[in-house]
Amino acid sequence: MSAEDPTIGSSVAATAASNGAAGEVDIYDGDGINAESEPLPGDVHYPWLERKMQQAYTQLGEFCAQRPMHVTLAGVVLIGFCLLGLTRFQLETNPEHLWVGPSSRAAQDKANYEASFGPFYRVSQLILSTTLQSQSKYISTSGLPAIVTDDNILLLFQMQAKVDALRGAYTNSTSQNAEAALTDVCFKPFGTACATQSVLQYWHMDRALYESEQKKSPYAVKLSPDYCFGHWATQCRSAFEAPIDPHVVLGGFSTGPDFRNYSADTTAFVVTYPIDSSPANRAAALAWEEAFVQLAKTELSSMAAAAKLSLAFQAERSVEDELKRESYADASVVAISYLVMLGYIALALAALPPPQQLLQVFVLSRASLGAGGVLIVASSVAGSLGLCSMFGMWSTLIIMEVIPFLVLAVGVDNMFVLAHALARQDPTLPLVTRAGLALGSAGPSITLAASCEVLAFGLGSLTPMPAVRNFSLCAATAVLLDFILQVTVFMALLVLDSKRLQQSRLDCLPCIRVPYRDATGQWVYDDVSEDPEDEESTLLGSSGPGGHGPRNDGWSLAGVTSRLKGLAGSRGNQGSGTADPGEMYYAPQQELSPTAAAEGSGSVGATATNGSTAPETSQEIGASGTTMGSAAAATGGRARDRPSNGGSMFTPAAAIPGVTKSGPGLLHGDKLSLQALLQAYMERVHAPLLMNPLVQLVVVAVFITGLFVAAALIPRLSVGLDQAVALPRDSYLQTYYRDVMSYLRVGPPLFLVVEGVNVSAAAPDINKLCSVAGCNQDSLSVRVSEAALSPASTYIASPAASWVDDFLSWINPSLPKCCRLNPDDSPQLGPPGSRCPPPDQPPCSTNASLCAACQSCLSELPVGGRPHAAQVSKFLPWFLESVPSEGCAKGGAGAYNSALQKDNNDPTGIAGLSQGMITASAFRTYHTALNRQHDFIAALSAARSFTEQASRNLGIRVYPYSVFHIFFEQYLNTRRDAALLVGLPLLAIFSICWLFTSSLWGSVILLVMLLSLMIQLAGAMYMAGIEVNAVSLVNLAMALGIAVEFCAHILHSFCVSHGSRVARAKAALVKMGAPVTSGITLTKFAGVVVLAFARTQIFEVYYFRLYLALVILGAAHGLVLLPVVLSRIGPPSWSDRKVAASPTSMELEPSRSLGVQGEQTIAREDAAGRLPAVAATGMAATAAALTSGSGQQQIID
Repeated sequence: MSAEDPTIGSSVAATAASNGAAGEVDIYDGDGINAESEPLPGDVHYPWLERKMQQAYTQLGEFCAQRPMHVTLAGVVLIGFCLLGLTRFQLETNPEHLWVGPSSRAAQDKANYEASFGPFYRVSQLILSTTLQSQSKYISTSGLPAIVTDDNILLLFQMQAKVDALRGAYTNSTSQNAEAALTDVCFKPFGTACATQSVLQYWHMDRALYESEQKKSPYAVKLSPDYCFGHWATQCRSAFEAPIDPHVVLGGFSTGPDFRNYSADTTAFVVTYPIDSSPANRAAALAWEEAFVQLAKTELSSMAAAAKLSLAFQAERSVEDELKRESYADASVVAISYLVMLGYIALALAALPPPQQLLQVFVLSRASLGAGGVLIVASSVAGSLGLCSMFGMWSTLIIMEVIPFLVLAVGVDNMFVLAHALARQDPTLPLVTRAGLALGSAGPSITLAASCEVLAFGLGSLTPMPAVRNFSLCAATAVLLDFILQVTVFMALLVLDSKRLQQSRLDCLPCIRVPYRDATGQWVYDDVSEDPEDEESTLLGSSGPGGHGPRNDGWSLAGVTSRLKGLAGSRGNQGSGTADPGEMYYAPQQELSPTAAAEGSGSVGATATNGSTAPETSQEIGASGTTMGSAAAATGGRARDRPSNGGSMFTPAAAIPGVTKSGPGLLHGDKLSLQALLQAYMERVHAPLLMNPLVQLVVVAVFITGLFVAAALIPRLSVGLDQAVALPRDSYLQTYYRDVMSYLRVGPPLFLVVEGVNVSAAAPDINKLCSVAGCNQDSLSVRVSEAALSPASTYIASPAASWVDDFLSWINPSLPKCCRLNPDDSPQLGPPGSRCPPPDQPPCSTNASLCAACQSCLSELPVGGRPHAAQVSKFLPWFLESVPSEGCAKGGAGAYNSALQKDNNDPTGIAGLSQGMITASAFRTYHTALNRQHDFIAALSAARSFTEQASRNLGIRVYPYSVFHIFFEQYLNTRRDAALLVGLPLLAIFSICWLFTSSLWGSVILLVMLLSLMIQLAGAMYMAGIEVNAVSLVNLAMALGIAVEFCAHILHSFCVSHGSRVARAKAALVKMGAPVTSGITLTKFAGVVVLAFARTQIFEVYYFRLYLALVILGAAHGLVLLPVVLSRIGPPSWSDRKVAASPTSMELEPSRSLGVQGEQTIAREDAAGRLPAVAATGMAATAAALTSGSGQQQIID
């Protein structure tokens, strides 16, 4: 077989123990027990998919090592293409669009309501309340002074004057500068008067009227506060002629039996400014609201403080503005968190040189490699946003905040896995070969984890919640891009950094070389010319076609001879010069079996030299090999130089072939590094301790107890998102929401919308809705009145304002002053049959003779007591125009202006009325005061239950609408969304794991681990005070993806190894424990701790607490529980799989006893120049495991 054989790749040469199977690498502990045993890539015992992936990744690794610049450039082009989509980037901050999809019931109800009655008005509000220092002659039942005093009412007039004079600058539709006053933007249901809801409306918002009324004689009827609180529906009607319920404008009074009166028990004035929400008014409304908030923050708050009162306020735009401010409030904290993680990555990848080589710290820092890895993560996030934007998806603040943490955790873990895999390769192999073997070893494990994560996030997009759906898609895209860049660009960067280390070049400034002290104490440099791998041709790839042709890589016969002659010169024992000093300082050294140790003395020199090598060099290396072999035999097979004081945690330089303490270069001396500490801990403390049966019993008991406790806590998780948590701690809305919960005594308005009401006398629809005489006993109005009697369960505070009841009363001849018509032709009243107003309204009130001929609309009610369709069509528009007064309080103007759907194309002005049908009408009631998140959720659920039952029983469609429904519908389906975001991805992960590992039992174990982690994480959420909402659901989806990283690598390594379950579990920890600990556990911990100092509570609660729990539980499951479970009931090794008889598989059996004869055969092949020379690292034998294109191993005999 020649070197040009196309079936031979450049990464197929590897070392093997003579007493083990060919194509395997064994590590033995001090007792001769197999501690790690891993077949080489392409072993026939691997599953078919694993073999194919190993072959593909081996070739990819070689390609990245041969052409790192080309690979990096290709990655830049890929990300550049993705970033083109950012030209369509949209950041969505409207909560209505974030949490409710257009197909949801709440969104449809809102759309139907606005289509019928127009958008609900915007709300700005002031809450003026007393403090303990306030002055009042009454003390309320709550212990606070009462607010109903003359001074406080006058203060409220002064505040109202400030609001009336307020102007907000904006640019109008014609691009001209304009100013908006309250009268320009307010909601005006009665023409010109704003529908401001304030206690001042009892005096028509007129301070002069109030002062004049208070000066009246005690014996005269004066509009005092006490009088108006009792006559608010008649004498004290508002300036816009609507009654003002004291429950709406007063607050803080008791609603229990201890209530005395409003004057004695009220502790707050509530002023509500309804703002027109039509699209044409939006720009002006936003400008006025911004000015209103600024006024309230400054002048109004100062006025309240001077009077020893407290002022809380908000505008419709306040929440969105504060959420935007929140995104910038903790920008510095988030940035510091990322910088901390970046610093940690550089620290974890770096090493400290020996004291005599301190300058080398600038070489070994590897900050540039860490920065490159973090840049890959940032590029993945930006690229995913670009791709998603390219396809029309909008982004959210939660995507910007969570996905970087997610991808950074996954990406950094892959960085350490790849770096660790490269460090584990034989340092005597060429860097290109090592890169191929490293990626071939780690690639399948990374692919398993990434596939599980991408599919898990992809399935999360099935949720109907838009923000969560977009997050899932962006997260899946980001993880996929990060995976592609990690196995290509980062591998290329890792190779470039290894070359930099070999040449002793400065980190971040590789154009500068850093000298070191040689054995004589002189400052010297490595001779780059002696290392062909450092040449530019290697960087750009100079191999033959396909990368497998002849290559001047220094491993030819002439190259080896030149290297060995150099070693024998004045510079001392340098070694191969190809070991990556940035890797070797923490690489676990191979340990020898007793048999291999006993046979090692003679083989090293034979293998490391050939016939043309300088004799002195051959003798020197042979002697070194003999010494190492003897030492290994004397210490029970250990091929490392451990001191008698218990051993060092760092790899002694003498344990590296051809390198001594006195030799020059970066490889000599002990190097301190975090990786070395973690590797030593895993190998010497953690893995042996976990394999102790007593420790395993304690571990299982603790986790089972925790699982049951967490399962018991899950039902206690509350649903919702406290507004105070979602906003910055210093937000003025914190005070507002506190006062809303404390003082408001009425909840949001609730509209019961009825569609398709037949108003003909023959139809029963009118009787299904009304509550006056002759109506059904279970009519809609009767049902609402009965529900108001049980507000604790129905959350309905009062009977509905029924236009049907008031219209039937207004048209009834028993109220002759209400519905009147003029039989004569009159210039003031109109033609015969025109509407005639009540006697106390103009023009009748100013000219009684003018209306003397007016008569009742109906002389008597028709049969059945209900008007005919023609009568309804004529008189219902009159009713809606009739202004309530003392003469006729049943007028519908104002109260029902927006209660019926309007249509200008209908002759009556009411949609469908000319055809005997009313398309849509609304019955208004109020919810009870909703003071907690649970109250809002329960109120929505109760309203839907009420309307669904009414629709079934009455046979007409009724649906509820309130302004808060669209924000809280998400909480009605929390369990369903949680099942979609966690349950389906768990099943998908199970399927992917089964596909990749061909192990059903191993997949079940992974599924159980992830399920246990998620259950215990949910229990931790309860203990940390985290509610279940969209934010926590997003974090749970992210937690599931990260949890895969904790467990998948350990499970994959366990399946790869062979031996007993205990030995394989120990080997998996030794191999993957350090990368998982340093790559994801400590990285996330370092970044999460910084979030504890965030000023925004949502960061501190939903990110710091949840992420900290995730890191702790993930590390506990992946590094503690999983190895214990695997050591007891783990799946069988791939090496134990039965292989079908074939020429290739039959060749394996002779190779398992190849022994010294096989070693001598390989040495002869080497001497003939047919294979690259492979220097033995103190091992007894060397074999070449050749992987063919079909993935089958061929053994040279």
